[in-house]
This record gives sequence, structure tokens and C-alpha cells, in this order.
Amino acid sequence: MHPTQPAHRPQGVALSSEYTERRTLLAATVCVTLLAACYNTETAREYSEFSPVNLTELLRLGDESAGDTILFATISHLSVNSRGEIFVTEPRPLAVSAFGPDGTYLAAIGTEGQGPGEYRYISKAVVGPADSVYVFEHLLNRLLIYDPHDYMFVRHAHIEDEGQKQVSSLIGVFEDSWLMTIGLPPFLESDDGSTVVNEDDHYEVRKVNLDGSYGPEVVAIMQAPEMIYNVEEKTGSLHFVNVPFARHTSYAVGPNNLLYYGWNDSIRIAVTSLNGSVQGTISYDHDPVPISDAEMEKAQYREDELFQKLVDAREPHKTKPAFQTFVVDDAGRVWVKLSSAEGTTDANWLILDRRPSEAVGMASLPVAADLKVIREGRAYGVEQQDGSGPVVLVYEIQE
Repeated sequence: MHPTQPAHRPQGVALSSEYTERRTLLAATVCVTLLAACYNTETAREYSEFSPVNLTELLRLGDESAGDTILFATISHLSVNSRGEIFVTEPRPLAVSAFGPDGTYLAAIGTEGQGPGEYRYISKAVVGPADSVYVFEHLLNRLLIYDPHDYMFVRHAHIEDEGQKQVSSLIGVFEDSWLMTIGLPPFLESDDGSTVVNEDDHYEVRKVNLDGSYGPEVVAIMQAPEMIYNVEEKTGSLHFVNVPFARHTSYAVGPNNLLYYGWNDSIRIAVTSLNGSVQGTISYDHDPVPISDAEMEKAQYREDELFQKLVDAREPHKTKPAFQTFVVDDAGRVWVKLSSAEGTTDANWLILDRRPSEAVGMASLPVAADLKVIREGRAYGVEQQDGSGPVVLVYEIQE
């Protein structure tokens, strides 16, 4: 089976030389062994063998070693519409590109600029319930909306900050609203006019009406990613410092407009409806993965003295996060990417169902691969190997 070679993309790509022979599809099969489990909404307790599931690689996009002529510099988000078309968001250089289910390049969604339908800052493109494409332009708080068929620009909507709380991200799009995150910035102005670090490290998930106004509900409250923020006493300069093996909140929208989210220090994922009512919690006990001395030394090493000072002043993590990310499939199951031990080439993906007494499973994929979307029997992901650009992967799921 040979996927159609994508055509050249007009904007935001690096092009390799043309190749004369179409590459053969890489058909790597990943065996997934499902485990039957009996657990309540608090803790998964027991499991035994269940029937295997195979993931067969159907397609990869952006693989320079295979002679692809469309390469990706960075990928911040991946979306898929009801027709199986794939939308890839690149924040550097700015680009949102559409590909057919077979990998054929279709179109650019908007372009960089300041005119109608153009953007200067983007974080992700999200597909709505009617397949319209929504591009969130952060810093400017704009949603740019494009036609689901020809991808032409339709309109934009502006979302106001709420007092000092700033809009930071688009989570999902629904028929009557959008779901956004909103919270205080990391630095605030004190009463005497000086800049101080914001001590409130939580933010809200809010519904936003189609006119850009906020709904009354706070759908969820999430914890901001671990970071070290610092204000230099003498100069007043501001600093952002990454925490080695930092914890963060992962979230995803599942079927029936349910929001799944969890702090990745443990496997405990809350399920909430759009009116803020909690539908349950999925929990699973895990064995912590220790951080080796070599891993910590590599993560902490910087030539910047200020970085070393700020990191050294903080108690370091002894173990890795319980999981790296998760994705919810169209059956409502949660695929959780567990942290891996040093030197491991594959990562385990734990598959959990939010309903009691349902099966859970375990998949193994390369450590560098992150699944982003699972729907209609296919899994879509991004692989980022050291020293090479990101690659979009599509697997067929056979159960």
C-alpha cells in the first residue's frame, strides 16, 4: 500500500530534494495487550489478560529520510475532522496545513500576516462539530474561523480578558460555545507599583459564548505547570526557569462533550461536563519511576549562573511524573502515556475506561511518539526524534 505523496506546501515548509521513486509504506505493527480490570472510580485494583489489539502504521508525513518533500519545523497541535483530514499546527514558522486521509496535501489554513484571515501568533487549530476550523491567536485573544470545505476565512471573534485574568488557551469547540483557559499572569503589579510573582498557580476553564462573552460556569480549575518565576531585586528583570521533570496538567475533550483533566504527578483523571458537574474520577496506582543521577545532572546543567541558583534552591523531584500525556478515544477510553525508565526505547500507554468494571489495556510505542487523536479506528500522533524534525504518524487500530 502506498499513500499519495503530499504536494508542495506554499508557506512555512522546508523542502528536501525531489525523489524519483515512491517510498514503500512503513508497515510497523505494534501489539497491544489489553488487560481486563475491575475497578471503581477511585482505584484500578485487579487485571488479567485480555485479547490483543494491533496498531499498524498506515502513514507518516514529514519524514526526510524517506524523501518527503514537506517537512515540519515544529508541531504544537494535531486535529482531525469527520472526513479523516489532518490539520497540523506549526507555531514556528507560522502555519496550519490540511492533509487528506491518505497524506495528500490539501491547503494552507490562513497565512502569516495582519489582514483578514491572517495571524501573527498561533498555538493550535481545532476542528469544530461541523468541521469548521478554529485557529486561536494567543496574545491577541482572537479566534479565526475557516470554512469546513474550502478552508476560506469566514470571520473572527475577540475574547476579552476578565480583569487581570488573561485568556491563555483554547481547549475545545462546541455547537454553542468554546472552552478556554483563563487565569492570572505569572507576574503582577503590587500596590507600590513594583512587579511581584503571582502566587496563585491555578487557572479556570470557562465556557465562552459565540459572541465572545463568558458563560457563568467555571467548568474546572486546573493547576498551572511547574515553573520557577523570579524578579531580579536590583534590576527588576523577569525570569522564567523550567523545573527539571516538571509536573503539569494534561487535558482532553472526549465524547459527549466531557472534559478529562489531571495533574500528572499521579494517575487521577477527573471527568467533568460543560456545566462543571463532576461525572467521575479515573484513578490507577502506578509504580514511580526514579530519576537517575545522570538524568538529573543533564536536566539541571546550564552555564547560566542564575538558572543554577534558582534550580539549586528548589527541592528536586526524586521520581518522574506518573504520566507524560493522555488522549481520549471516541469510545471514552483514556490512553495514558506512562513515564519510562532511563534508556528505555519504548513507552507504555495504559488504556482505561471511565465506566466501572470495564477493560483496560497496555500499548507500547516508541518513547518519542505522542498520540494526539484517536477516532474511528485510527490513532494519530507526532514523533520527535533527537536531531530530526517532527513526523506525523497515523496508525490503524485492529481490535
